[in-house]
Amino acid sequence: MRLNYDPEGDVLEVIFSEALHRGEKKAYKLREGMILYVSPGKMLPVQLTLVNYRKAAQLPAIYFEGWLKLNKDEQKKVLPIITSPPVSAFLRFDPQSGYGHLSTPGVMEVVSAEV
Repeated sequence: MRLNYDPEGDVLEVIFSEALHRGEKKAYKLREGMILYVSPGKMLPVQLTLVNYRKAAQLPAIYFEGWLKLNKDEQKKVLPIITSPPVSAFLRFDPQSGYGHLSTPGVMEVVSAEV
């Protein structure tokens, strides 16, 4: 796993697998500025991109409207990825309501040190 943080754009990229990152990826927009990339064949997490990370990390709740816009088949494929490690180490969310939050307190300390 590799974390890339751009303080100027406030973008955190979490790359879960370097090997999968070099291959084909399918993007799932969970909400504006939050995109999960998965390997389409194996349905494994490849990357999580969080735009406006610092602001989003401080919010008590985030509405994942993009999740609710996915069709039921896509939701069924993506749900096990989002609710399991390593993705669940970075975000928590309720698929029924579409609300959740970022769960990365240790990452905030690393990001603060880089700024």
